[in-house]
Amino acid sequence: MRQMKMTLSSGLVILLGLLIFGESTESRAQAGQALEPSEQTLRDQMQSVGFITSKPVPSWGTIVGTKEAVVNLSKGEVVYIRLQPGKKVKPGDRFSIMHLGQAISHPITKEKIGHLVVSPGKLVILEGQDHIVTAKIHESNRPIFRGDYILAPTPVVPEAVPIRTFKKIEGRVISSQEGVENITTNEFVFIDRGSQDGVVVGALFKIYQIGNYPEESLKEDKTQLPLNQVGEAVVVSVQEETSTAFITLSSQAIHIGDQAVSGSE
Repeated sequence: MRQMKMTLSSGLVILLGLLIFGESTESRAQAGQALEPSEQTLRDQMQSVGFITSKPVPSWGTIVGTKEAVVNLSKGEVVYIRLQPGKKVKPGDRFSIMHLGQAISHPITKEKIGHLVVSPGKLVILEGQDHIVTAKIHESNRPIFRGDYILAPTPVVPEAVPIRTFKKIEGRVISSQEGVENITTNEFVFIDRGSQDGVVVGALFKIYQIGNYPEESLKEDKTQLPLNQVGEAVVVSVQEETSTAFITLSSQAIHIGDQAVSGSE
């Protein structure tokens, strides 16, 4: 898997600006409003949370060595990059670092969806004209490892993202940041709907759960059981098949497999 060729899916948007909402149980995210950048720690988190894709992602090269005997690399470390054939860099060029994470399966169908892709930091090229060049990590939000890829820099976080609602789109929460089980406000989730389904950055999803029932009731057709709204999330990154969303509201813990619905109901 580490040697797989990487190519970006079309329409990739990496982690846009957010506004941390309060703990009120009333909806704060409405169409016509906008999410705006907040404190630096959240902006760093936005840049590193990542996305899920089944598509290959384009790589300029791979971290193959380090100046010091360090396993978990971080800001300030000097590393060596093996460039992909045909790629050329020069001192001062900046790149995002990409880590190919765990395979993700759908919580309901159990089918493989793709891999989690995270961006743990950024680096700058120091020197080198051959296929091995020297670089320095100038930003790290989580551990970086040998074998991680380098990509063209991610887009700059905008000043605001309008919240939008369009046609009804139904999906599921398929994973969470760092594998969190009880997901709450100000955390990130991944939804199994993307640009091919009409999802756009800024789309508002409402999150629903089935209530508590005796086991025999759950053996029946679950589509006949009423759903309770437990939260809301705004999409901050869209892939072809999935999207990344920020939880702006939760009245109780959100879980993998919960239903996510955007647009008119």
